[in-house]
Amino acid sequence: MNNDRLIEKRIEVLEKIKPICEAFGIEGYDYEIDDGRETLRINNTGIGCSCNSISAVVDELVGYIFIYTFCKNRSLGAFGPQTKNRIKEYWINVK
Repeated sequence: MNNDRLIEKRIEVLEKIKPICEAFGIEGYDYEIDDGRETLRINNTGIGCSCNSISAVVDELVGYIFIYTFCKNRSLGAFGPQTKNRIKEYWINVK
């Protein structure tokens, strides 16, 4: 994907996720493009999104919200660790 298209994609992603982030009080978010690598940054968490569709990036945001809101004080039962690990498969810490 050329650089101009990645810049357009960044703008589209930010437009899509802005109302979701606002609804959940998330202020620290961005869609970063670095050497062709695409990363959704939410607070101190980066989520690798290279080559993802815009809807897949939104899905990653929803996964983040699920982990940090619904799962915050609830158990997912016997398969909780596997479920959380699957949702967090592409997460990296951002400094």
